[in-house]
Amino acid sequence: MPDAPADLMKSKDAVGDWLATAHAQAGVNCSGCHKGGQDGAEAAGAASWVRRPDHKACATCHEPEAKGYLAGKHGMRLAEGLAPMTPARARQPMHARARATELGCTSCHGAHRFDTRKAAVEACVSCHRDGHTAAYERSPHYALWRKELAGELPAGSGVSCASCHLPRDEYRVPGLDAKRVVVQHNQNDNLRPNEKMIRPVCMSCHGLGYSIDALADAKLVRDNFAGKPAGHIKSLDMVAIRVKELEEKRRRKSAVATAK
Repeated sequence: MPDAPADLMKSKDAVGDWLATAHAQAGVNCSGCHKGGQDGAEAAGAASWVRRPDHKACATCHEPEAKGYLAGKHGMRLAEGLAPMTPARARQPMHARARATELGCTSCHGAHRFDTRKAAVEACVSCHRDGHTAAYERSPHYALWRKELAGELPAGSGVSCASCHLPRDEYRVPGLDAKRVVVQHNQNDNLRPNEKMIRPVCMSCHGLGYSIDALADAKLVRDNFAGKPAGHIKSLDMVAIRVKELEEKRRRKSAVATAK
């Protein structure tokens, strides 16, 4: 059962949302966020109940994500102890209705439900108004995303904004011979030059040559890849030929060694 103070238990939606999350399944109760992660909050007792936990509360469990968030443009002001970033401060086109939105963990994930699917697309398009974002709904990537949401494709088949700009990484747990999957929350990590996306993002689905051709096509990038590359980088063919030559050379060398 939720352990929030009785006088704060006024929203059935909040309780229902929390019960549907991994937090509830893992035993992370209301106090885990509303009394943790804030400076001096736990020591102050019941009077320290925090109505709107900030990124510090999230960082107590989601340290890699919080670190990435603070390194990116969304969280960089908080990293320096300044007021949160808002779309009004952005250089990219943003929706007027979102100008005053203070960017924190819950501005994308929401409070209590922490819907990762909402954070993957809806949160992005609710603020961003640039041509690349506007073209997303006309792209094959979006068509796959819609099919995943409809249950027509398995989880992970769709391509959301987060698939490319907030990709999933493997993270080694300190002190343990184990890895966990975390989401890179620094959206600038692979943004420029865009070639940084090739291995961790594009080649999850596409070949190397196609990925390079696509990222080199400025118009295709603006159109959010709603089509195919207009040109081909011919030097890639030279590389492919050279790779085949080296593979054939190694094969012949191995065959000679085996024959001896």
